[in-house]
Amino acid sequence: MDSKGYPMMFTALCLIAYAAGSLNASILVLKLKKKDPRTLFSKNAGTTNVYRILGLKWAGFVLMTDVGKAFLIAATASRFLSAPAALWVGFFLLLGNRFPCFHGFKGGKGVAHFIGFSLFFTPLFTVLSLAGWCAGYLFFRQAFAGSLVLVAILVIGLVRTSGTDFMGIAGVLACMGCIIINHRNNLLALVSKNPCMDISEKMDDTP
Repeated sequence: MDSKGYPMMFTALCLIAYAAGSLNASILVLKLKKKDPRTLFSKNAGTTNVYRILGLKWAGFVLMTDVGKAFLIAATASRFLSAPAALWVGFFLLLGNRFPCFHGFKGGKGVAHFIGFSLFFTPLFTVLSLAGWCAGYLFFRQAFAGSLVLVAILVIGLVRTSGTDFMGIAGVLACMGCIIINHRNNLLALVSKNPCMDISEKMDDTP
């Protein structure tokens, strides 16, 4: 691809990733049941909330859909872009999940998408991150804490993938920052240990 076409391809892939992230599987599945995950339990459009509402089967379907979708986006981006540029495509995927244009710009927290995207670039660290989630959950007894441990491990793996490229590292940090901001209420509840905070926030979802 020539230098003139590269920016256009990068822009196109970022827009495709945003659109793909905007197709929230948990919201679409709950629509079939005439429900909305954003109004029930933790009010998060994620896999854990689907598990609470519909059970393991549907939660597994949502998780595999989000992970698979993100994996395909990563594979496509890496086919046409350098690894550092492809990591920024991942950021737009998370942005779409958080602010979905198809669902009133109110979506999930992006962890499942980050898992699927990372699986393509760093499969070993992705497997390790799942063990990290279990450790974080067992220690803090909160799903979101496990998610943050998982994300930290994935970030390490992706930074290794980007090497010393500033653009790649910045893309990884942007992804991490997006997910941390999405969990800000959970972090505040954990740090302050305020029992008056909404329990639905303290028990918020993983993906």
